[in-house]
Amino acid sequence: MYSKKLHITALISTPIMAIFELSPMYFLGQDQSPIGFGRGFLFLSLLTYTMWLVNIFVVNIWNPDKSRRNIEWYLLSFLFALLVFSASWVVIHLFPPMDKNSKPSAIFPLINTLTLNSIILIISNAIITRSKKDKAEEELGKLRIKNLEAEQQTLIQQMQPHFLFNALSTLSSIISVDGELAKKYVVKLSNFLRFTISAHEHAVIPLAEELAFTQNYIDLQQIRFEDSFYCAISIPEEATHQYNLPVYALQSLTENAIKHNAYNSLNPLKLKIVFKDECLIVSNNKMTRPESLSFDNSGVGLLNLNKRYLMITGHGIIVNDNQNEFVVTLKLIKKPDA
Repeated sequence: MYSKKLHITALISTPIMAIFELSPMYFLGQDQSPIGFGRGFLFLSLLTYTMWLVNIFVVNIWNPDKSRRNIEWYLLSFLFALLVFSASWVVIHLFPPMDKNSKPSAIFPLINTLTLNSIILIISNAIITRSKKDKAEEELGKLRIKNLEAEQQTLIQQMQPHFLFNALSTLSSIISVDGELAKKYVVKLSNFLRFTISAHEHAVIPLAEELAFTQNYIDLQQIRFEDSFYCAISIPEEATHQYNLPVYALQSLTENAIKHNAYNSLNPLKLKIVFKDECLIVSNNKMTRPESLSFDNSGVGLLNLNKRYLMITGHGIIVNDNQNEFVVTLKLIKKPDA
């Protein structure tokens, strides 16, 4: 993780640092010819990139993921920097200077090398610190999602006995009246329960799967409530294969509408699920029960759903609660290959 970022930074910063190192010598009048400048630039670029490679090698030896003091890293880095300086100094002396009387001093090149190494250390330390912070935030986000998923699964497990009781009661009332309808009811109930067993393993699922699961739930409720509940879904077929969303997001909003409204055949509950501008808009007419005014007691929970949406997509859900209608907007997640 660190090596790739360090290599990219090395490639970008090497020519800039080489010019920075060469500028004082150039402006002080030491060989201002283009050839001299070009030769100095190539040499310092090679030296700078070599120092970067040495420091990347030291980072890999030191291993930032382990609990170690930075002083060990710094000492190793400067030790290898001195070795590079010594090697380059030997190479320079293999080629005698044009002026036989000139004797190059080692002081300035040594200070230059140590300063260069210090700058590389500062940049490397900043990159590694930032990478560690990003990794920690990513792991923390995953833990939060897992915690919410665990809470969600607990709520689902608490919901299932009550849901099964209502489902079996509905089944017993229709089995002797309409055998074919009873068979369809059992199939949809089976599909619904099968999904709840495995779906919690995924934080995000395709819209097509969530829609199929929600449709099973809606069909079960329409059999149970008959003319008291209607649902209209308007989602293009291609959209169901182009987008993902957090698991149970759509089903929980449907359950929320059914659970927290008082309705009958004269005043039915009308639920609408519409696709618009890469969002799902779930709305229903309001006939709120007096005891269900709490924001976070609705099914899996709007508060829970909002937290999951923020962590997974970076967008919260949008709730518009007015006197006659309750509307929730869910931002869909576009698939990378869509």
